[in-house]
Amino acid sequence: MSATTEMCKTDHGFIPKRTHDDYPTWRKKVRCVLLTMRAFNIVTGDKLLPEGNGPAARTLQKEWHQRANDAIAQNHLGCTDDLLPWINDLDDPVEIRETRQN
Repeated sequence: MSATTEMCKTDHGFIPKRTHDDYPTWRKKVRCVLLTMRAFNIVTGDKLLPEGNGPAARTLQKEWHQRANDAIAQNHLGCTDDLLPWINDLDDPVEIRETRQN
């Protein structure tokens, strides 16, 4: 890692910000962060927003939204400024992931 690498601080340590050239390495590091945040399955689309109207369902929905928002923030903070225009207007963590991959 060069001395000019931009870093992103998370509650789970520092990771380099994604640039145009380093997606494979960056993806592995962000995956680890999202796993510790318990948000990776939301980003992949494997964990959908829980359904229901009762108190237990609303609690699960609140947790899901908090994790999804954490994942969205991590994805934005983990990119260099030149990549942000691609995801700035996205608020769906799955869509951000799919856009990021391209």
